Amino acid sequence: MKKPTPLLPFILQKIGYVVFFVLYKIFMRVEIKGLGNLETETGPFIFAFNHTHELDSTAIPLALPFWSRHFPLFFVSAPKERYKTFGWRSFLYGGKFFNALGAYAVFSGQQNYAYALQTHEELLKKGYSVGIFPEGKRTPDGHIGPARGGLGYLIDVSGVPVVPVAISGFLGISYMDFFLGKRKLVITIGTPMRIVVSEPQTKEAYVEAGNQVMREIGKMMK
Repeated sequence: MKKPTPLLPFILQKIGYVVFFVLYKIFMRVEIKGLGNLETETGPFIFAFNHTHELDSTAIPLALPFWSRHFPLFFVSAPKERYKTFGWRSFLYGGKFFNALGAYAVFSGQQNYAYALQTHEELLKKGYSVGIFPEGKRTPDGHIGPARGGLGYLIDVSGVPVVPVAISGFLGISYMDFFLGKRKLVITIGTPMRIVVSEPQTKEAYVEAGNQVMREIGKMMK
């Protein structure tokens, strides 16, 4: 297992926060709701996001106040094998560049949550917050999809609260939409959820725990 280090992700995420906040303020209408929902708890948290576009990852730092103690936020990314079809972008996704940003791919091929998410489980136990797209892939139509079992597993083994975050505004966005300011980016941060995974702790139980969070995100998008 790779040993994540917090310094570089912390620096790059702070830079990314400033860059994308300014960029989206210039070219999009931006509204961030619920920033105060994290002030009463120290964390760590699991941040759960819906996923409609590659740009979602650029908006994730904006779900935290710039001064938040929850930086750096480490991320669960797809297995490296998935990025082989990305062409030249495969050099950016899933490798050292992703690691520098705080994203670590799951280990695939074992059908085992403990094996697949070992890095992220360790990060949570060390007190770092972790972000995840529970659906495991982008939705093609904007509707909230079912969660996979990874989020439920992390909830179970870490016992930390989950923060649902809804991102709206990127679905089907074009360059023209962006540069003409036709879109509004809305990021809604929910209150931390404390979820107890039902017994027995099976894949079905983990999926249901994740779906509880996805249902909350769906409500926040209405």
